[in-house]
Amino acid sequence: MFAIRQLLLLIATAMAAAVTCDCSKTLTSQLLQTVVSAQPNDNVIVSPISIETCLALAYLGAEGQTAAELATSLQLPQAGDKRAVAQKFGRLFEKTKSATGTATFRLANRIYIDERFQVSPQYNAYAVDQMHANAESVRFADAAATAANINSWVEAETDNKIRDLVPANGLDANTVLVLVNALYFKAKWVNQFHNHTTTRRHFHESAARKVEVDMMKQTDDFLYGDFPELDATAVELAYLDTDVSMLVLLPKSVDGLADLEAKLKSVDLTKLSTAMRTEEVILHLPKFKFEFELELKPVLEQFGITSMFSDEADFSSLLAAQEKVAVSQAQHKAFIEVNESGTEAAAATYLKIVPLSASFQQQTYQFVADHPFVFAIKDNENVYFVGHVTHF
Repeated sequence: MFAIRQLLLLIATAMAAAVTCDCSKTLTSQLLQTVVSAQPNDNVIVSPISIETCLALAYLGAEGQTAAELATSLQLPQAGDKRAVAQKFGRLFEKTKSATGTATFRLANRIYIDERFQVSPQYNAYAVDQMHANAESVRFADAAATAANINSWVEAETDNKIRDLVPANGLDANTVLVLVNALYFKAKWVNQFHNHTTTRRHFHESAARKVEVDMMKQTDDFLYGDFPELDATAVELAYLDTDVSMLVLLPKSVDGLADLEAKLKSVDLTKLSTAMRTEEVILHLPKFKFEFELELKPVLEQFGITSMFSDEADFSSLLAAQEKVAVSQAQHKAFIEVNESGTEAAAATYLKIVPLSASFQQQTYQFVADHPFVFAIKDNENVYFVGHVTHF
C-alpha cells in the first residue's frame, strides 16, 4: 500500500462563446442519465467538456491500464498519441482567446504542485506547453492557505460563480498535485425576453405538486422540433455573438422526465438541431438559478475508469521523480442562471491523487416549460453544459 497523495483537477465553467473539440460523445450522452439516476429529484447541471478536459490532463500523466481506461472511456483522438491529445484540447484554449462581442468565454488550465516535486519534462511539454496549464509551486502542508489560493483562482476564472471548490480539509501534507480546468460562459439571447412579459405562473414539479415561478414569455422565430420517438418537443434559443445555443427538451407529460433522459442516452445532442426547423413559437420559459455539486468517482467508475482510483494506478509519466500516486477524489461543481437577458453558467471539477426525427406543420407553436425539462448549452460539436430543472 502506498501513501495517498493528491492530484486535483479543477474545472470552472461559465458559458458564452463557442469552441470545438472532437471529444467523447459517449461521456456526454451518458453523463446526465448516470447522474440523475442517483439524484432524480435534484436540479442538475454538469459540464461534459470541463470533465473531459480535466480527465485529459490526468491522461497525459498516465500509463498502462490507467491510460487505456481513460483513452477508451473518453474516446480520445489518436489514443496513445499524447501530443495529439494535448494539441486537440489545447485548441479549445486558443479558440476562447479569439472570442469577441458581447459573449464572454474563458477557458483556463492550471497545475498546483507541491514544493517537494516537479512535473516530468514530458508532462510539462504536453500539459503546460500545449494545454496552457501554468504550473505553480505550493506547500500543501499549509492546507488552509493553499486551498484559499486555489479557490481564489477558480473564483476569478468563473466571475465568483464557483466558490469554495476545495475545502481546507481536502488537502494535506500527502498532496502531490492539483490539476485545474476553468471554463466560464456568459451570453445574451439573440431574442431577449422583456421584463414586463415575465409573470407568475404555475410550474408542475410533479402531477401532484405545483409551485409559482417567474415565467418568461415571448413570441418569435426559433428552431423547433416535435420528436415522437422521445415523446418530447424541443426549442433552441440562440445566443448573441456566438454559435453556442441553449436547447430545451420538454417531455409531453408532466412526469415524463425520467423516460426522456433514458432515451437521450442514444442521442447526440449536438446534432439534434438538424432535425428541427425555424418556426414561430410562443415560448414560456421559467427563470432559474442553481448550483450543483457532484462527487465524480462513482460516476467515472460506471464509465470503466477505475484503475486511477486504486493501488494499481499508473501515473508514472506525471512526476519527474518516481512517486506512486493515485486519484483519491474527483469533484465537480457547476452553476447556471437563466433570465430575460441570457445565460451565465460555470463549473469546476477536481481529481485528488494520493503516494430523431421531426414533424412540422405551418403554424405557431406553443412551448410551455411548466414542468421538469432538460437543457443543454451546446454548439454543433460540443455540449458544454447539460442538466435538468425539476423544482423551484
